[in-house]
Amino acid sequence: MRLRQGDVDGGLATWRDFLDCADGIRSVKVHAALQDMRVRLRRYDGVPEAQELRERAIRTSE
Repeated sequence: MRLRQGDVDGGLATWRDFLDCADGIRSVKVHAALQDMRVRLRRYDGVPEAQELRERAIRTSE
């Protein structure tokens, strides 16, 4: 929601919090959310924190 409103910093902070909570949880819904997150963060390839979150989401979903 924050990313859609143009609040990139807030959106990235929300995704970071989600990754903190999702670590170690194995569920279909969490896996789907991680996949969705990675797709949405592609728009921000020029933002180093977004790339870091995408990489972390990959590791979390493994």
